[in-house]
Amino acid sequence: MRIPLRIRLLLVMSALVAAALGAAGWLLVDVNRAAVEDATREGLFGSIDDLANTVDRGFADYGVELTTIARVLVDESLDADQRIALIASQIEASPELAAVGIFDGDGSLVDEVREPEAPARHATTLSLELRTAALARPVAIGSVNWIEERPSLRVVVAATGAATTWFVVADVGVQPLQARVEQLVDDRFGGDADALAVVDRDLRIVAHADPERVGQRGERWRSWLQPAMFDQPVAVALFREFDDEHGRVVAAARNLPETGWVVISQRRHATVYASIPRMRRAVVTVMVATLLLAVVVAFVVARRVTRPIARLVEYAGALADRQWQRTISVRTGDELEALARALSAAATDLADSERGLERERRIRGDLGRYLSTQLVDQIVREPRSLQLGGERRALTVLFADVASFTGLAEQLAPERTVQLLNHLFSILTEIVFRHGGTVDKFLGDCVMAFWGAPIEQPDHAKLAVAAARDMMRWLEVGNEVWASELGVTIHLAIGINSGEAIVGNLGSESRMEYTCIGDVVNVAARLEGMARPQQILTSSATRDAAPNGCRPLGTHTIAGRTEAIAVFEVAQ
Repeated sequence: MRIPLRIRLLLVMSALVAAALGAAGWLLVDVNRAAVEDATREGLFGSIDDLANTVDRGFADYGVELTTIARVLVDESLDADQRIALIASQIEASPELAAVGIFDGDGSLVDEVREPEAPARHATTLSLELRTAALARPVAIGSVNWIEERPSLRVVVAATGAATTWFVVADVGVQPLQARVEQLVDDRFGGDADALAVVDRDLRIVAHADPERVGQRGERWRSWLQPAMFDQPVAVALFREFDDEHGRVVAAARNLPETGWVVISQRRHATVYASIPRMRRAVVTVMVATLLLAVVVAFVVARRVTRPIARLVEYAGALADRQWQRTISVRTGDELEALARALSAAATDLADSERGLERERRIRGDLGRYLSTQLVDQIVREPRSLQLGGERRALTVLFADVASFTGLAEQLAPERTVQLLNHLFSILTEIVFRHGGTVDKFLGDCVMAFWGAPIEQPDHAKLAVAAARDMMRWLEVGNEVWASELGVTIHLAIGINSGEAIVGNLGSESRMEYTCIGDVVNVAARLEGMARPQQILTSSATRDAAPNGCRPLGTHTIAGRTEAIAVFEVAQ
């Protein structure tokens, strides 16, 4: 199927625009996705770091208050009652502490100091693990305890005196952490309660924006949270995507080494990447609108480009119809304009060529009936060869005459006689041409031909003799046909002579003929007059140039010459 150039240009330009827009749109969406992912990661880990700082600050405050109590315990200037009273006043003044347990070096509960309304909450023993941890660092934190389904942590500070070691223990709640979780959810996640949570190693929720969720187990996180995270001595972070019963979730997690907890921050995938479908729709809309505009522009451009091409095609068709006189003008300032000029110039050249071909056709048509092909070609190649003038050339002249033509004309009607002569002269002309000769003229029932001009032929005598023999041989066949059809036979008398003559165009500017003149022509004509029917006579000059098969007939005097010439008969 042929597709017009305009449509192909339109398709190519549209495809290029579509490809460019598609690549730009894909890149834009991809960059936006990467930016959204980075922003999401930054937001999730930012909230986790905020909570981690809250935990660190809270336990630092507990550590300061417990350290103060520990110093009171080892103050040797105070007796036991003074120490207890001072500790009780500190607890009453603290907004964070409600009760403090005092354990000896063996981990046994010695006393518990608490506010009057605070219930007794401490166990009677302190584990060796916590005692060792408290001796190793300023503040030791135990695992989470669930008291009345509310989480609390055991904070331990060691108090080392001159003679004994004490451990100050406080079971603190996570109300400040819970409050911070709720605040972060409101500030950063638009009130999405599932966006932030703190869990212990059993995946029980320690803090959540929804207080009702505290104490529940977060089984949905078990598939991707690594248990080893809870025991890491340094902070370890994870970023994951997973599926729950409500769909795809993007989540980040980081452990809190001091407590053994893990903070989880998560968002719904559809919420995080909500801008991507909107951007994709916007990009598609812009692509479609731009592509439509590009198609319109491409159509206009393609039409402007193809309009001169269409004119050039039409003009080429006119040239194919040989309308050389037409011209075309294209003003595009590019290669098409140059092509139009070239076609116009080609039309002019073709018109000249057409005239030259017509002239050559007329010359060939006119001269081909009398001259050989070589002579016609030379005249066509060199028109000045038609000018008047001549040159001396060595050549051989042949005269072939129909013997007893008068009696033949009496036997046949004039039309039959002309038809017979035309047939005869056609064959004789063809024989002359076949042997490279030139038919000079027809003189009634006689034909004159010569060799050696216009093309030089060193063997012109041999060619002329060979042509004469062919004429005689052909006449034997032709007579059989004419005898059966017309009841007549034809006999030729042929004379051949060789020598120098003047060859060229003789006549006037309006009427000229290519012929040869000189004594050699006259002698050839006299030899033809001397020849009997079916006899070929030559001079000694021709016999010397073509000696094969010549029989001498003696010396004869011919009309117009005082000097006799030797005559020879060519064997057939």
